[in-house]
Amino acid sequence: MTKFALIAFAAAAIAAPAFAATPIDFTWEGHRIVGTVDQIGEVQILKGEDRTTGNPFELRVKNGYVRGTVGNQLVSYPAPKRRLGSATAG
Repeated sequence: MTKFALIAFAAAAIAAPAFAATPIDFTWEGHRIVGTVDQIGEVQILKGEDRTTGNPFELRVKNGYVRGTVGNQLVSYPAPKRRLGSATAG
């Protein structure tokens, strides 16, 4: 999985409203991402699957940083900055 797909996960978390288990379903760089975003206190939790590869993911976004797992790999990176404008989910 590319770093771009990981950034897309974090961007989805930042863009999602703070409601319980908000569904996400989008395509990024040829990867179909399906899952949920949940807000628990100051932490946003993304859980789901890259349907293209079958890799599950669980990412936690807090204090401008993303940590978690994608497939069997640990990941940790700065969260992308919010962008103003519109995006189209596919």
